[in-house]
Amino acid sequence: MKLGGLPNRAYNIVFHTHTVSGIVISFALYVIFFAGAFTLFRDEFYQWEDVKARQAITKTIDYDALLENIRKKQTNFNVDDETYIYPATEHKPYISFFGHITTTNKNVEDHFHGQYYPQTNELTIGEAQTTVGETLYRLHFFDQVPFYIGRYIAGFVALFFLFAVITGVLIHWRNIVSKFYGFSLKGSLKQIWTSSHTVFGLLGLPFQLMYAVTGAYYMLSILILAPVVLLFFGGDQQKVLAMLRPIEGIVLNEESPLTKNNLRISKSLDEIRAQYPDFELKTLKLKHYSREDALLSVYGKDPSHFSGDGMIAIQLKDGKRLVEMMPGNKTYVQSVLFGIAGVHFATFGGLFLKFVYFFLAIVTCFVIISGVLLWKEARNKKNYTEKQKRFHHRVTMTYLAICFGLFPAVAILFIAELAVPSTLSNHVSLVNTTFFVSWLLLSIVGLFWKTEANLTRNYLYAGGVLSLGVPLANGIITGDWFWKTLANKQYSVAGTDLFWLATGVLCVALTTKFWQKPKEKTVTNVVDEQTILAKK
Repeated sequence: MKLGGLPNRAYNIVFHTHTVSGIVISFALYVIFFAGAFTLFRDEFYQWEDVKARQAITKTIDYDALLENIRKKQTNFNVDDETYIYPATEHKPYISFFGHITTTNKNVEDHFHGQYYPQTNELTIGEAQTTVGETLYRLHFFDQVPFYIGRYIAGFVALFFLFAVITGVLIHWRNIVSKFYGFSLKGSLKQIWTSSHTVFGLLGLPFQLMYAVTGAYYMLSILILAPVVLLFFGGDQQKVLAMLRPIEGIVLNEESPLTKNNLRISKSLDEIRAQYPDFELKTLKLKHYSREDALLSVYGKDPSHFSGDGMIAIQLKDGKRLVEMMPGNKTYVQSVLFGIAGVHFATFGGLFLKFVYFFLAIVTCFVIISGVLLWKEARNKKNYTEKQKRFHHRVTMTYLAICFGLFPAVAILFIAELAVPSTLSNHVSLVNTTFFVSWLLLSIVGLFWKTEANLTRNYLYAGGVLSLGVPLANGIITGDWFWKTLANKQYSVAGTDLFWLATGVLCVALTTKFWQKPKEKTVTNVVDEQTILAKK
């Protein structure tokens, strides 16, 4: 029996499948966790990336008046099709909306986006001209890869990660506690990487298992739901949606007459706020706004509940609530589905929980890297030819270059967000191009740094220097230095600058220490005084 408690054959099979599955997905998994770590603070980044949003919300919004203003600015706005409005929040103090455009061809769907800044009464039509949070959010499930291919890749990576986590536990479960307490940075490189991989893997085990399951669920849910729809619902997808989201079961009459006597949106929202004072509005969905059967769907969250997501569907003709799915009266399935979202995005525990998630995500990145280095060191043996060793070295350097090159590239993304003028119509495209091209170039440069130590040190130094450039870019371009934003209680802006400042100082200090040569010890010969006197 092996130390893992498995028979020899089973142990060898599990060990090799763990190694193969881990090394195949390693760099993709690293990108998912590294980008996902920043995605946790996507809301906090909004005010930093959009200078116009660095103001407090000071006025009540009349959504009916806003829709009328949108109609004037976007003359072919189809108010009877689905319209989404995202109310202003503390971190994102402007209203964004998504609407449909009337077209002559009924088979073609056209739509538009827009933003409304209540503080300045500015209404703009077009995609949002900020992208830091959105880019990292989409990167963490490879959404930049077209035709949803990236999402499926991320889903299968999560599935293989789940397999790697389970097989890792099977390998080490018998002596995992002794290995944890036996952690040491002494010994051969293989021993160091083995010890690090095991110990840090144990620290983040529940976190990694949770993300493996929820990530696979989100990206591969179509593969799960499709057989269920076919077997239990006769292929009727609408029945499944109606069970999970009852509002999907409401059918509106396309021939419903026009009217101007519907209730105002603000009145319905005031009633919801009065009844549920802790319910934070997240999304408003309108359908048939100018018709008698107009429907207002209000989505939000009550932070005092773990599964605090809720939804109310209101008939604007008379204020009747057709659906009221609020915390406490949801079905088991609905609670579980909303609970998965809360666990995955850390929306149930405030800012402290996000920091815990961020730390565990970075720990997971270290586990991935230590696994790659362990894989390489385990093959640095006499029974491997020089050609095989060179191949293993090239694979390791390639993986490390892709992974470590992401750190300075993310700093460049933040700098480019402010450096590229927001007035340009292709601002988002230019910022994203800068980010991905810089990541590609940094990854290529890393392949020429011969050793893993040089590669790690240089990326750490480059990332540190560029990290210091983030608060500098904000201060120079916008004039909002972190001491000013702290004084103005703009904590999201100040917190982002201080995070990058601390990261930059830490990384530069570490690499400076790495570059210092150890001082040569001066050897002093101590000669016995009596010997000297004897010679005289």
